[in-house]
Order: sequence, then C-alpha cells, then structure tokens
Amino acid sequence: MFDHIIFFGIPEFVAGVLALVVVAGGLVGWFRARRAAAERRALVDGLPYPALVYTGSGASTFNLHAEPWRESAELAALVRESVGTGRNVVRTIPAVEGQAYQVRAIRLDRTATLVLLEDLSATGRQQAFYRNFIQNVSHELKTPLTVIQGHAAKLGQSPDDRAGWQASVRIISDEGKRLTQLVDNLLTLARLETPSFQLERGPLSLAAVLEDAVLQVGDLAEARGLALSLNLTPGLPRLNADRARVKQAVLNLLDNALKYTPSGGAVTVGARAEPGRVICTIADTGEGIPADDLPYVFEKLFRARRSGGRPVEGSGLGLTIVEQIVRAHGGEITVASTPGQGTTFSFWLPIATERGA
Repeated sequence: MFDHIIFFGIPEFVAGVLALVVVAGGLVGWFRARRAAAERRALVDGLPYPALVYTGSGASTFNLHAEPWRESAELAALVRESVGTGRNVVRTIPAVEGQAYQVRAIRLDRTATLVLLEDLSATGRQQAFYRNFIQNVSHELKTPLTVIQGHAAKLGQSPDDRAGWQASVRIISDEGKRLTQLVDNLLTLARLETPSFQLERGPLSLAAVLEDAVLQVGDLAEARGLALSLNLTPGLPRLNADRARVKQAVLNLLDNALKYTPSGGAVTVGARAEPGRVICTIADTGEGIPADDLPYVFEKLFRARRSGGRPVEGSGLGLTIVEQIVRAHGGEITVASTPGQGTTFSFWLPIATERGA
C-alpha cells in the first residue's frame, strides 16, 4: 500500500483563490446581466408606444407595439449611428399611409440602445382633439354664465317686477344647476382618466343597484308621464364591482332615457346572466338617435341631433362617463337606436370570481 502526499503550496493556493474569484465574478456578471435584461423588458412592456432595446446588431427586447419594427433596417442604421457617435439620435421616418414617426435612439450603456417611436400623426390628432375639447367646454361654461349675468342685471333694474324677479331667480337657479352638473362631470371624467384611478370593488348585487336607481328616478318618470319598469332575471350572480360607479352609470343612462322620451312613452330596465357576465339593458321608446350620430355618442361633449331642430340638453359627458366606468370594470357598452322608435343601451360586467366575491 502506497502513501500519496499532495503538496499544496502558496502558488497552488493563489491559483485556487483566483479560480474562485473568476467563477464568482462570472456568476455575479451573469446575475447582473439577467437583472438588466429583466429591467429592460419591464421598461419596454410598460410603454404605450413601440419600444425596442438593441444589443449588438439586433433588437434583443421589444414590446408588442414594436413587433412590426424589430427587423427594420432604418432602426438598425439609426442604432449604428448612435453607437458610432456615442450620442442620442433623433430622426423622423415615414411609414404607411402618410404616417410619420419620430424615432429616438437613446444610449442606455456601452452595449444597449433604447429605441422609442412616436406616431406624429396620432399626436397631432390628439392635440387637435383636446383643442376642440377645450373650446367646447369653454362654450358650455360661457352660455349659462352669460344667462346668469343677464338675469342678475335684470334683477337690479326692475326691483318692483315680482313676476320678473321670480322668473329670473328660477332661470339663475336652473343655469347654476347646469353649471354644477357640467363641472361635476368634468371632475368625474378627469378622475376616471387618471392613471392612478382605482375602483372601490366589493361584492355587488346588480339587481339591488338597479332597483335603487329605478326607485330614485321614479318620481321624475311619473311627473313626465312615462312608464318605468324593471325586468330582472331571477338569481342574478353577484359582481365584484364599485357600487357607486355602477349606480352612477345606470343613473346617467336612465337620465338620458327619461330626457329624450316624450310623455306617454316607456323606459324599461332589464338584466340577465350569461356565461361569465351579467348584461344590463336600458331601453326607451323615445325619439331615437340618427344613424350618422350613433358611432360618436360616447365621445366627449358629443350630443346627437334632435328631430325638429329642438335644443339638445345635457353636457355631452354623461355617456362618456358611462363608457369609462364600464370599461374600468372590464366590460363593454353598446347602443342600438331607430329614429322615432327608441334607443337601447346595453352593457355587460364580468361576474365575480370566488376570490373576487
């Protein structure tokens, strides 16, 4: 039997330590690379427009919006220019059907370049929309203010005209309510469109909400000579929803139905269950909506034309708010209408899962 002696001196010890350092450094570098890749993935996925990260000669990371661009020779050339100069580069490049994109190549580090694409035509449309929106809001605010100012001045000019005083006070009160409703709707819409907005969800019986809403507008329907009815399928499942917001949506739809249905007409509220969802309908026998206006009824400040040139009531924000509320819950809303016969709004909301319930 032989004895083996392994000599482990200082050189071997140093070599071993160096090997461990190299392995540890490699592991640290690998983990850092994986973390950087995950951060880049989270970055591009969180952007609402095309975004890509180039490492080397190709796009290593990209979001769904950038799928058509990942093989673009123009973007690759832009990245090479940015890498070669060591600077960020901005270019405008044409796309299909007259579109144009502003492309930014941004250096993240020595090996990675972030490329962002902004649709200039979409930006222009959005700016035009908000200019028009501000003009319309200004007009909606100016009209009742002008009426209030006129009647306030009239009150001071004819202090002995009791009938005139009463008429002016009533008009000022009505226009004040109109202003309050417009401001409330604008504030509500602003909250709904804020990225940080969150619904206050909880177990919800849609049947109970509909019964409450119908009861709330019952006196108004009776005063206008309208038949208001509620038809609910028994055993409707519970929802995981924001009660206040759902009721607000239902009341907005009921307000429209009562407003545009002449005396002697009917408004019917219904709800039924389908697999995975509950569908609510609010139908009236009113004057209806022109076919040309139907695609735009959910747009901000849009108000459909009325037959006979009659004035259009409301702020034009109620249906926009309804659509925002329904979509925030993961549902959809549709409208069907026949001029002279009536309008039906239908929206569905997802049924609560066991966890949500």
